[in-house]
Amino acid sequence: MGDGGPAIEWQRSDATSSRSTSMPLSTRILVALLLLSAPVMSSADRISRMSASERCVYVAQLAVAGYHYFLQGKARTEIPIHWHGDETQHEMEFVNRTLDEAFTSAERDRRERPSERIPEQLFGDRAYRACMSADQT
Repeated sequence: MGDGGPAIEWQRSDATSSRSTSMPLSTRILVALLLLSAPVMSSADRISRMSASERCVYVAQLAVAGYHYFLQGKARTEIPIHWHGDETQHEMEFVNRTLDEAFTSAERDRRERPSERIPEQLFGDRAYRACMSADQT
């Protein structure tokens, strides 16, 4: 996307490819958001069909995407969400609520520890654990 975001090295773990691909973090986040919002089944509520672990992985991915933009100094309203047009109201509310919660958490972290920047992976891990804990109660 050319926003000058940090490039992340990642490798495919399957036996068919051992080459590395470099892709900016913002591009990876956008691709993840697009893939996750792609239709699984037409007119189905994809969030309701997810298992608890799938939903919590999605929560963590959305939280990391929101945190990435937060670290860039973007406002919550500046996060680009590319809807496909077949999302249910529940799906849109879920995505928006999850991003809102990520921004609230990031703002609280900044207030409580202004000199400490939490790594994106830790932020996502924390969102995942909180989601899984909430599902067990």
